[in-house]
Amino acid sequence: MNCNSKNKIADNCINCAVAKLSVFGDMTKEEMNAIEGYIEKKRHYDKGEILIDEHDSVSYSLCVNSGYLILGSYLPNGSRQIYRVAMPGDSIGFSHKQQNTNYFVQAITDVDVCVINNDTVKDLLAKAPQVALRLVEVLANDSETYQHYLLNSSRKDATQSLAYLILDISDKIKNIKNTCAKNKEAQDFFPLNQEDMADVAGLTKVHVSRVISQFKKDGLVKCSHKTMTILDRDKLSDIGSYP
Repeated sequence: MNCNSKNKIADNCINCAVAKLSVFGDMTKEEMNAIEGYIEKKRHYDKGEILIDEHDSVSYSLCVNSGYLILGSYLPNGSRQIYRVAMPGDSIGFSHKQQNTNYFVQAITDVDVCVINNDTVKDLLAKAPQVALRLVEVLANDSETYQHYLLNSSRKDATQSLAYLILDISDKIKNIKNTCAKNKEAQDFFPLNQEDMADVAGLTKVHVSRVISQFKKDGLVKCSHKTMTILDRDKLSDIGSYP
């Protein structure tokens, strides 16, 4: 999914539709012009490509322009635990120093990102304090998301966890589509496959397949490759205790 035209990153931040969803969303055109030089708009990654590997030493931050990424860790048995799905407008990193990551970042669709070198972050936040305030909001929201995913994997059964996950991801994608007026295609796009969903919810792929099949049988959802149509939102919300 891309908020900008022709599946390309906009030439400048002012013309970038996805900026409204990002940490720069509250800035004026004049303020955006002032920080333009801090942002590198050059990186594309193919589906499946690793952007950051676990324990990599990273000296930059990412802003997702288009596409979807997963963040997670590898467990001792070789399996994955996915704890975040990053979408257009989301930020990854934002530090003023080089540090080793405790997570991996992988593209689950083709992805375009804008890059901010950590050496410039301190100057950027000093010049644009509203970005710092927005980052606090983003971090608080991310923390809440992690808590919900932890609750799903520890306190909810498979049916409840997957109902919550489907609604959570679908609502976030709907918000992106509503913000990006140019992007009205793929109304039921859903970026996670069953293996990804299993690694978010702490389940096996077989278990996920069984639950999704039951959801379809009960008339709650209709799905195929990279699509998920919610047919009975109220019932699915009740199952997942989704707000």
